[in-house]
Amino acid sequence: METPYVYFERILSKLAESYLGSCTLQALAPLVIPPYNVLKTFSENISVQRENQAKILDALILLEDLGYIVLDQASDESCITAKGLIQINHRILSN
Repeated sequence: METPYVYFERILSKLAESYLGSCTLQALAPLVIPPYNVLKTFSENISVQRENQAKILDALILLEDLGYIVLDQASDESCITAKGLIQINHRILSN
């Protein structure tokens, strides 16, 4: 099973794109949710989507604990902090 750390760079990059605004969990979901598979039943696709949203939420909570984002748990909206911008820019520049 993938750890939430796998999504850190993608989430921070997405939040950095909308630095002055915030992103909802649904806006971040396409970063990890696979495309709809017509061969699976509707209930299987819904369960996979919920599982992936839980993975994103776990990653967001960890990013908040590290001080890279601020997560509004009431609305599931998050925004990047200055520390998060420094972190993502450091990763991009070092690659």
